[in-house]
Amino acid sequence: MAHPSRNLLSLLCATALAGFAPGVAVACTEGAGTPPTLLCDGPSGPVASTLDGLAVTVTPEGVVSSDNRDTPPFALGGTGQSVANEGTIRNTDTRNNTNAIQGTGDGLQVDNSGLIESGDRAVHVLGGAADFSLINREDGVIRSRRQAVRTEVETASRNGFVENFGLIESSNGRAVQMRGTGSTVINHGTLIGGEEVIEGRLDFTVENHGLIAIRGLSWDPVTRTWTDSGAPTDEDGVQFSSGRIDNWGVILSTDDGIDIDEGIVHNHATGVIISAAPDSVRDSGGIDIDPVLQIPGVPDAEHPPAGALTIINEGYIEGPRAIVADLDSIAPLDITNAGTLVGRSGVAIDLAPGQGDTTITLRDGSVIDGDILFGAGGLNTLVLGPFADGARMSGTVGAREDAGFDLAFGTGFALEDFRAYLLRGDRFDLHLAAGTGTIGFALFGVNAVAFDGQSFTAQGFADFLGAGGVSVIPLPAAGWLLLGGLGALAALHRRRRAA
Repeated sequence: MAHPSRNLLSLLCATALAGFAPGVAVACTEGAGTPPTLLCDGPSGPVASTLDGLAVTVTPEGVVSSDNRDTPPFALGGTGQSVANEGTIRNTDTRNNTNAIQGTGDGLQVDNSGLIESGDRAVHVLGGAADFSLINREDGVIRSRRQAVRTEVETASRNGFVENFGLIESSNGRAVQMRGTGSTVINHGTLIGGEEVIEGRLDFTVENHGLIAIRGLSWDPVTRTWTDSGAPTDEDGVQFSSGRIDNWGVILSTDDGIDIDEGIVHNHATGVIISAAPDSVRDSGGIDIDPVLQIPGVPDAEHPPAGALTIINEGYIEGPRAIVADLDSIAPLDITNAGTLVGRSGVAIDLAPGQGDTTITLRDGSVIDGDILFGAGGLNTLVLGPFADGARMSGTVGAREDAGFDLAFGTGFALEDFRAYLLRGDRFDLHLAAGTGTIGFALFGVNAVAFDGQSFTAQGFADFLGAGGVSVIPLPAAGWLLLGGLGALAALHRRRRAA
């Protein structure tokens, strides 16, 4: 006697395929044994099943299709179901809420080396189903009008997992949107979006080894330049509330490269993060720090302030600001730069007025193109060195509201690494060894200095350097007559840069 649920599967397939033209084979066939299997090796209409453990295989010759939003090619509602696709799964309906693969059961697995496409959403997990996983292999293509891969219901769709080696692309929406807590996206291939390319929520993990880009942006690895050929404006590369992102690849955006509330951002040596937003937009950056923690299901007015954020850059970050905090942010920050930060507006790191308990460490081959502006809340510290050949600083360092900051030097930094100094008013100029070269800093508002286990005032440290034989930076001719106006000019300069 046939199993009742097997009969249900057959009935659903037969009903869905009834509209096929005469002479076209119904190609999805059930296999014998347990767990239940379904083989699609030719043209087929929609399939619906609630069988737990159902394993679907679509061969290279298989085409499972629909032209109706209400009957997706695959509507899967059982637990632990899987789809291995080497062929084509397609829904041509372009209305909202059209899916190619629709899953409502826990543990759905999709392994794609073929084509999955939809007029709206390609792979859509509904109803809070947990433990969804998808692998898109090198030859795999998943594309849609809106979200190409989407999990719903923030409080239930936990532990989703997407790994991409091929292409996942959305023309108007997100390539991957995973709203469940504890979700992960690992990209080795290409993710293209028409709005945020990747969106996650709490405890979100991203690893990027490939390309994450807003449609219309491209990166030339030879010239190390980006091109905008009509990308939609004001769209992020990666946006999430809390968690960790490690980037070895390229992230291109027209708003924020990475938009994050709290957690860890590590841009590794090969990593590139670009915001192609207009240089006049203050809140757009390679990395943008949000002021509150977006918690699913909690009204906006009740979101708590965002917690601590660590940023480590060993690669390349560029934007109107390389790193920028929203003006209401108060989160403690730990920023370490051994790579390149480019602020096209003239400000590389721009923190919020109330930001405090921030440590910015510049070391190794650090290159800063633009000013660094601390906040005015709590204790802020700049840590310098040791530096390697190629290190460079083109802007100034200061703090909002003239709050100032403390200065410290990294482990291994010695007296002989100071090439020259000059203290005049609230401006402290330092020329430091950078391998066989020199890196210069113009620091405004140094409150205290820590060096080699000792503590100094700014004046006390200048006296210490002088007593140690460090050269004084010479002023140009008639420069001494200008000293009285330097403090006011510097403050005006900082205010203009921060505007």
